[in-house]
Amino acid sequence: MKEISFEIIELEEDTYHPLVEAQFPGLENYWWVVDTGASKSVFDETKSNCFSADNDEHVMATGLGKEMVETNSGKISSVILGDTDFGELKVALIDFIHINHEYAKFSEKRIIGLIGSDFLFAKRAIIDFQSKKILLQLD
Repeated sequence: MKEISFEIIELEEDTYHPLVEAQFPGLENYWWVVDTGASKSVFDETKSNCFSADNDEHVMATGLGKEMVETNSGKISSVILGDTDFGELKVALIDFIHINHEYAKFSEKRIIGLIGSDFLFAKRAIIDFQSKKILLQLD
């Protein structure tokens, strides 16, 4: 198991969002939201230099209170958390402008994606909010 540290942002009273620093060449100060409620991992489609698009495949995505929308999918070849490369990750692609607009009200953190339950389940994640650590299984 690999131990990854995270930070917690409180966007509104009693709403906590664990964040893990994202590492992509040429991009600094971007963060992943660890989102156990997201069935699929999602990535900012405006950061096209960080993923390869899968133009032949579309996925359906939804959020709380929103209707299903069709999105494109892509693949990140190398997800690096801490000092560990966890390999490739298939993602749904959306524009994160509205997410970053909301985060800007409470934090200076810029969000690049959501690490969803697809990744967390595959890596047998254990999230410890007290110690602010995530344990992930290495392949």
